[in-house]
Amino acid sequence: MKIAVVHPSPVPFTRGGAERATTGIQAAINDLTQHEAEMIKIPVDERTLPGVIEAYETYANLNLDHFDRIIVSKYPAWMVDHPHKTLLMMHPLRGVYDTYQYHDQPLTVPNPSPDVFAMLHLMEQSQHRGSFAEFFERWHNALARLGPDHPDFVFPGPFARTAVRWLDGIAMAPGAVKRYLSQSNTVAVREGYFPRSVTPTIVHLPGHLPQAPRNEEYGSYLFTASRLDGPKRLDLLIDAMAHVPGPTQLRIAGTGALRAQLEVQAADDPRIRFLGFVRDDELPELYANALAAPFIPADEDLGLITLEAFSQGTAVVTCTDSGGPTEFIKDGTTGLVAEPTAASIGSALARLVADHGLAHQLGQAGKERGDRITWEGVVDAVLGEARLTPEERAAQGSDGAAPAAVVPASRRRVVVLTTFPINNPGHGGQLRARHLYGALARWRPVQVVALVDFGNQAEVQSLAPGLTQVVVPRSAAQHLAGEELSAEARMPVTDVTAGSHIELTPDYLAAVAEAIDGASAVILAEPYLLPALEQLGTDIPVIYDAFNVEAQLKAGIFPDTELGRDLLAQVVDVENRAVLRSARTTTCSSTDAVALAEGAGQAADRMAVIPNGTTVPAEIASPAERQDQSTRWRRRYWTAGSMGAEPEHVAVFFGSWHPPNLDAAELLIEIAPQLPNLVILSVGRHGQAFANRSIPENLVFPGVVSTRTKDRLLATADVALNPMRLGSGTNLKLLEYLAVGIPVVSTPFGARGIDVVDGEHLRFAEPQAFAAAVVEVLADPAGAQRRAEAARALVSARYSWDRLGAELASVVGEVVPTEARK
Repeated sequence: MKIAVVHPSPVPFTRGGAERATTGIQAAINDLTQHEAEMIKIPVDERTLPGVIEAYETYANLNLDHFDRIIVSKYPAWMVDHPHKTLLMMHPLRGVYDTYQYHDQPLTVPNPSPDVFAMLHLMEQSQHRGSFAEFFERWHNALARLGPDHPDFVFPGPFARTAVRWLDGIAMAPGAVKRYLSQSNTVAVREGYFPRSVTPTIVHLPGHLPQAPRNEEYGSYLFTASRLDGPKRLDLLIDAMAHVPGPTQLRIAGTGALRAQLEVQAADDPRIRFLGFVRDDELPELYANALAAPFIPADEDLGLITLEAFSQGTAVVTCTDSGGPTEFIKDGTTGLVAEPTAASIGSALARLVADHGLAHQLGQAGKERGDRITWEGVVDAVLGEARLTPEERAAQGSDGAAPAAVVPASRRRVVVLTTFPINNPGHGGQLRARHLYGALARWRPVQVVALVDFGNQAEVQSLAPGLTQVVVPRSAAQHLAGEELSAEARMPVTDVTAGSHIELTPDYLAAVAEAIDGASAVILAEPYLLPALEQLGTDIPVIYDAFNVEAQLKAGIFPDTELGRDLLAQVVDVENRAVLRSARTTTCSSTDAVALAEGAGQAADRMAVIPNGTTVPAEIASPAERQDQSTRWRRRYWTAGSMGAEPEHVAVFFGSWHPPNLDAAELLIEIAPQLPNLVILSVGRHGQAFANRSIPENLVFPGVVSTRTKDRLLATADVALNPMRLGSGTNLKLLEYLAVGIPVVSTPFGARGIDVVDGEHLRFAEPQAFAAAVVEVLADPAGAQRRAEAARALVSARYSWDRLGAELASVVGEVVPTEARK
């Protein structure tokens, strides 16, 4: 095949990690496969909005149909329209995505000019590629009339944010992209980077450099290579050197706009040297002879510098909030991870200066970690079966169907049917599935057959010992049916169409048929995929694991229209059929068990309550550590002069885009003005629903955060909020709060199904008294701490996933045939 690697050429030109990565992809395809890859680059000047829009238009009109496939990784290259486009996301224009909040700009254009208003209206009404011609024509007319310096065209600004995200959304929509990949988990979980329905495959890019020999300078200096700009935080590294004793030098390679400023900052420390531009062939020796490589960027996408240092066996020091590097560096094992303060970074570097043996040990462990990331793996992920020879494809099968699952042929095997992948859990259902069925895998082999969104890659994943996942994307036909019905209902209903239209994805039916052949039982995670079993006509024992009472949940969500009532009737019917078809039904609470039994006319003894659980960490933050760590979070989100005096406390709430969480956020909007001494971080995808709302200044929607950042927030906040008024099942977020020893204020409804007592484990408050209860908890830290400790002990004894997995294994053992129990 002829393959184009499409990438922007930055104006002014700089060669960074993205450029080295795409060059490496091109070379790997040419060196490791029978295909030919060509690099396609067009200049992009992103210093102004006109330059950015011009580049987007150029790429949108670029015809690359003479290539069989194209690979894109960065804006605006993904604007190219091609029938087989693979997206390996490095990052979009971050200034209008996750870093927009730092530019002090509103989310919407205040009093837009008529030209800009017309473009905003077009973008609101049209979500397809056919709108591009009209948009770009209107843009040129507006630019000619208003001029590039018009206030509406401030960059970054609200119009720039809206326009770029609109263009990206269409270019990266399911159907426009064949394969979604991300260079890191850090990038994959950022808010808005990928379509909501997409779970990208993580593909780390190698940073291998030729091995260089060590010389007489070995260990005498620290070395880092970086663009000299703000996000790399070289100013913080220079400050950290004040905490590093002795003559050890810091050598900094790279160019950038901040060089003069950084040189002035470092003028009083003769140990700090700026090397300027360094050729690629000079880097290995500089890394190899360094004692360590400090690399402390803020929320870096991947951080090839980490892997380049690893390739030379050089230890790396990074920060807890550095993003990509933390996916490779485990503190004390493959490097050191410091807090993002000069004192903490300096202490880590000083530790290595004083102990060269430790630096060597960490460097060798890092090298072993880096060696596992290969170009062969990247090419396999990017091209999939296309890397194979015709003979290899014939041996493995190349009809595009779901891959055959390689799992132990055990009669004890349990098959789980889900409407989502469980490998990178985000919302409550995914968390329950990943951890509960993962714990079950300690007792019986478990094979998950996941129906995922159109545009994802079909694959088999080994998630843990005994736990395998077969990923099958919905067909284009089923995807379209779900989108059309969701548009008509004006809300997502793709969970309902997962089963009602399952015949449109025959690959899923085939994967389920293969999985249940010889298995002992099937677990239905939610009722919606019951039609798949019914179409296969199997008599295998079934356990229905009810995350919620779906009929009750949907009754409060679906519109009171003919379509809404029809959809609700479908949910009631499939839920009742699931209860009737199953040998046992497991529920998250006794209340749900009663409702499901009554709804299906079944005896309550067919129900087993297995509540949601959580992972209980071995160590948690002390109250003093919480107070110390919360300072930077408060200051990050506090706007001086706008919010008045700096708040003294931080509260957290976590939630997915799920109606009960949206309702909880509405309550937070109501009570936030009553809590001026508190910064409330309402974290998760639900924040998108409030992008255009006026919200109190002390309520912040940070969007989706990485697991590491979530853990840090839970270890930092003074109080966790659970203001739930809707939903069913048990509340996973409440268990997470209790497990880490954080004081909690919850509505009584939010604690349904969890054996907590008001005043003993947490504080209950009805919505109208919620703010007052929060004030009371913050005013009595000793009492709050006493309750938090009691709650943590309760969760450890009753709600650990290991214990709940054993309970589920007992239920399975009751329903499987005798020969499958052995």
